[in-house]
Amino acid sequence: MKNDYNEDMRNVTTSNSVFEEMVSDGSVYVDKTEYIYKLVSGRERFCFISRPRRYGKSLFCSTLHALFDGKRELFKALYIGSTDYDFRSYPVIHLNFAMLSTLSISWFQEGMSGDIRRQGERLGVRLEGNDPSQLLKDLLYALDDAVIIIDEYDAPFTSSIDQEASIQTDMRNILSSFYSVIKNSSERIRFFFMTGVVKLANLSVFSAMNNLRDLSMDESFASAFGYTQEELLEYFGEGIEECYEENRDKYRTREELLERIRGYYDGYRFSPESEERVYNPVSIGYFFTSDCRFENYWDRTGASTLAVELARKVNLVSMVDATIEVRRSAFTSFDILDITGNRLRKESVGALLYFAGYLTIGGSDEDAISLVFPNREVASSFSENLLVRYMKDDIEEGSLIIKLGRTFRHGDTEGFMGAVNEYFNAFSYDLIGGERERFFHIAFHGIFVMLRLLAISEDRGLYGRSDETVLYGNDLWIFELKVNGSAEDALKQIDEKRYTEKYGYLMKTGLKIHRIGVSFMTEDRKLSWVIGQ
Repeated sequence: MKNDYNEDMRNVTTSNSVFEEMVSDGSVYVDKTEYIYKLVSGRERFCFISRPRRYGKSLFCSTLHALFDGKRELFKALYIGSTDYDFRSYPVIHLNFAMLSTLSISWFQEGMSGDIRRQGERLGVRLEGNDPSQLLKDLLYALDDAVIIIDEYDAPFTSSIDQEASIQTDMRNILSSFYSVIKNSSERIRFFFMTGVVKLANLSVFSAMNNLRDLSMDESFASAFGYTQEELLEYFGEGIEECYEENRDKYRTREELLERIRGYYDGYRFSPESEERVYNPVSIGYFFTSDCRFENYWDRTGASTLAVELARKVNLVSMVDATIEVRRSAFTSFDILDITGNRLRKESVGALLYFAGYLTIGGSDEDAISLVFPNREVASSFSENLLVRYMKDDIEEGSLIIKLGRTFRHGDTEGFMGAVNEYFNAFSYDLIGGERERFFHIAFHGIFVMLRLLAISEDRGLYGRSDETVLYGNDLWIFELKVNGSAEDALKQIDEKRYTEKYGYLMKTGLKIHRIGVSFMTEDRKLSWVIGQ
């Protein structure tokens, strides 16, 4: 339902994740308390949900905190305010592990201990010592019916990928003891809720937490985070209408604008049993606070950190398939500490890129889940990280991306192909290894994904498939790529296979078709091209 707080689109926020403050200052708050009611009124008392960074997890935790504080007045206009929930007050222990330093084990331990002592002070319990497990045990035994909320539980591991193995081992031991206290004190805990980016695996650190219910892919919580299409229209409809009125020269209909917003920021699917797809909430917030500019806000969220770190350990080229098939067991069979080691298989990397928000569920059967890029924003971000991963140290990737975009959008085919030549010269082929032919095709497609253009790889026609078709404005580009072949033969294939016929009907509307044959020689890395007349 729409609440009273959402009267003005100027109150859209991208930084505040404190529920009480958002309600008090009139910020736009998309009501997710239906899922909170489902969570707290169910039979499960120990629950876990994973979602990508900046996807509303901290706000969800803050809302839970306010609920268990018994602050009924904050919820009077929300879904849960109209239910039979009693709003009884409980002592809440609310920890955020993203705030812990992992530069040294002593700082990590002192950070955990300090947080628990401060929680005790807030609840009227004086605690002494520097052992997080003992402090938590003392606090729980001083309280009755405590609620524990842990936000970003996996942050110590994902932020310490490059730290010494001894620090990771010591952190694991500290956290194993900490979670053992929670398990052994379950009779004193009213409710336990934990979130993070990476899905929980009942191994290693969490062997003591085998009583946790993992709701990460549960069908009934598929849209508990992010915005559904209905929520976008209900809570941001005013902003969409204003955007459309101010840009009538760009969009023929309101639906055309909505379709573009959907293509950029929608597409996340968090349960293989649900078809529900949601928008990235922070990207939507940035979109409306940035005068409805279609930009890549994904990297602003910090969501790419995990994938960038993974890029140092794995061959990202092997991950850029049209669809990545991952066994269902791959989402639960790896240990969180595999991230910091060298034990990551391609399936595990695919699952981790899903957790990080770079990939989402495209389809599934009883054996496997297929993963795809959710939208143009994320695909562009991934392609830029691919470029950074493999390019030479002395290349400024930003200026090169600008040149590629500017020449293409101005229809400067010769200038664009010259920029493409610079693009391939920028790569360090020592990093690419023996997959040069495959890399060429992927990196070429990545140019258009990176520029957030409508690009189709292996575009099927009646007589064959063109390697790359790109549509922008009134221009359509058809590229045929030859590795260790001739650009002339590539252009000849476009004509012989009659790739342009598929779009013949659009030529009547003024569409201009560009035909380009491209050749790439893997030995001397020479790029050549021929532009059809």
